[in-house]
Amino acid sequence: MLPDDELESLKRNLAETFGLKIHDKKIRALKVNSSYHWQPPMLIEVGKRCAHLSEEGPSEDVVAIFESTAFLVCTPEHGLGGSLPYFFSRPDVRRVFEAD
Repeated sequence: MLPDDELESLKRNLAETFGLKIHDKKIRALKVNSSYHWQPPMLIEVGKRCAHLSEEGPSEDVVAIFESTAFLVCTPEHGLGGSLPYFFSRPDVRRVFEAD
């Protein structure tokens, strides 16, 4: 999990890079039932490792989840340092768990 200042910096960077308005909501987890047939139903949680984010990639640590026109899932390998985050469409996200 990222400290609040790093989280805000990442949020601003993603908003500028992709021209998105990112909501201020702090998301702790997403329950996803992806439309990709290779991707099983998943619970993606900030601060935990998650498998199946990419078709043949390894498990990755989730460091942040943001909500915009889609949900953006950031890991050290995807979303940080200018690389693309994982995008999940609204219809694929079955439940959003907000942080306390």
